[in-house]
Amino acid sequence: MKPVPYYVFALAMAVPAVLIGVGIPSWLTFHHQTLAFHSDLRVFYTPGYMLRKGQRKDIYDFAAIRRNQDERVAPDDGAAPYLHPAYEAIVFVPLSFLPYRAAYVAWAGVNFAILGLIFLLLRPFLSDLSAIGPKWMVPVLLLGFMPIAFTIVEGQDSLFLLLILTLVYRRILSNEVQAGLLLSLGMFRFQVLFPIIALFLVWRGLKFVAGWVAGSALVLGISATITGLAAQIQYVRVLRAMGNVSFWLLLRRMPNLRALFAACGLGIVPLALISLGIFLVAAVIGIRQNAQQRLCLAICVSAVVPYYLFFHDLSILALPVFLALNQSVARRDWLRAAMAAVVISAFAVFWFTQGKLYLGVLFSLAFFGAQVTGMLKQGKDISVVSGQN
Repeated sequence: MKPVPYYVFALAMAVPAVLIGVGIPSWLTFHHQTLAFHSDLRVFYTPGYMLRKGQRKDIYDFAAIRRNQDERVAPDDGAAPYLHPAYEAIVFVPLSFLPYRAAYVAWAGVNFAILGLIFLLLRPFLSDLSAIGPKWMVPVLLLGFMPIAFTIVEGQDSLFLLLILTLVYRRILSNEVQAGLLLSLGMFRFQVLFPIIALFLVWRGLKFVAGWVAGSALVLGISATITGLAAQIQYVRVLRAMGNVSFWLLLRRMPNLRALFAACGLGIVPLALISLGIFLVAAVIGIRQNAQQRLCLAICVSAVVPYYLFFHDLSILALPVFLALNQSVARRDWLRAAMAAVVISAFAVFWFTQGKLYLGVLFSLAFFGAQVTGMLKQGKDISVVSGQN
């Protein structure tokens, strides 16, 4: 095996340090009261509090949410509706015993713990990457990946989805039904899961899809049990009403094709055609891949095409990006490794220009293209070796 060039060792030390460094101004704001009050945690904290106080039937009633947020968070105009299935609110019940600012710090601690668990689960699959630098390199690189850091600062829940996808990745080769059941736990981000499920349907991963369907029915049934059927009907109405909210209010926070096309003045038809094209490319390329490779490819698609996708949702890209980086290092394919490293690093620019997060889809598209190219090349290499034999 070829030795690792000296400049790779140098970059392995420098890149994680730089990524953490550019995010330091945001980390230093943790003690500011305004950060906690303007974070997204209030969206989850309030329904958790309402469940604890016996207001389970009202968690989708905006008037009730606003009243409780005024009481427990701050009497301001920052109230927002709860748009997730009710089962997720159970996670936030313990936090509701704390004052809101303390709950924000505690939730950041939970997110750090989740990130640590993700690293431990991924470590066996990142051995080649870990070997080219110090032990702290990979976990610091994970934390330096801006969508992950952004999730923690904003008090969001996307690291839970990354954890679920990591567990699915570890399980999918041995038991697709159990992997599908695990994926159903991520129904609090159902818009991100749908492209993954659609692709596995095309690939005839029926056991995986069946596990997801069964698990989703269970978690949605739990949600209905928590709130009652009337509240679930209200939830559907709230989701439909959100579709009528001016998209431009959300544009700066959505790094997907929809936001990029809207910013460029392109219509729904070009968006639909390009999205379909990306889906079809992934469907064709994935036919000859194993279940783990398919999952990573599907995650890449889910980081681009969902109609609603926020910057913290891009945390899920960490799974395919870090696995691709490890694979490139193992093969001494430094060009592909550089591409993965650039994707990890490029998102850091949005620490300085958060008003144009929709441009983040360009980085996601670049990585998707690199994944497709790599899989095509791998397929050709296999064909050449088979032909020689």
